[in-house]
Amino acid sequence: MPRANKRPKKIGPAQKVARVLLSSILQIFFWIMQTLRFKNQLEIEHPCIMAVYHDELMPLVHYFRNQGITAIASRNHFGYSIAKVMERYDYEVALGSPSRGGKDAFLQLLKAARKGKSIAFAVDGSRGPRHEMKQGAMVLAKRTKLPLYLIRASYDGWRIERSWDKSKFPKPFAEVSFNYKRFALEDYADEADLNIALLAAQNELSGLQADDYQAPK
Repeated sequence: MPRANKRPKKIGPAQKVARVLLSSILQIFFWIMQTLRFKNQLEIEHPCIMAVYHDELMPLVHYFRNQGITAIASRNHFGYSIAKVMERYDYEVALGSPSRGGKDAFLQLLKAARKGKSIAFAVDGSRGPRHEMKQGAMVLAKRTKLPLYLIRASYDGWRIERSWDKSKFPKPFAEVSFNYKRFALEDYADEADLNIALLAAQNELSGLQADDYQAPK
């Protein structure tokens, strides 16, 4: 499905090669994820808004492949590369971040949700701070009146230490467990309660499972 976002400015040959190489590497990870074993299923309503931390996104992306889910990615080399791979698995990808194209991306997510699509939202992206929930998913859920699910994924994987979120790519044949709950957004009907609701959702999302990242000594 073509993206509604504006195309980026023209890039040079070296940048084009970098994107092709990065897409190829990400495709290898997607092939590896075909070996994943899911210990439980996500019993959630659809359409909905799914809030997940950026570093735990990969198993969820694989789990919902070929189901017409809409997601958001940064408007940079990594974002365009992963969007290209995700679109091969029937994802619609809105490209944007707070500094580049964020408003256009949010409008695309809003339109997709109103058409009955579920939205996967990395709530601490695209630059962090890591595991700090932003307002985007909650605002989207309030505007569309769709249920908001907080989702964590537990699995063995490789950490990318140099990435801002310490991304965790699953190892081959890893077992994946989902820890999740529906957030009672209807309890915060007043727009003035948004910050209170955000703090409550952040606490619940973090509390679903312990963070297994340990900084190298």
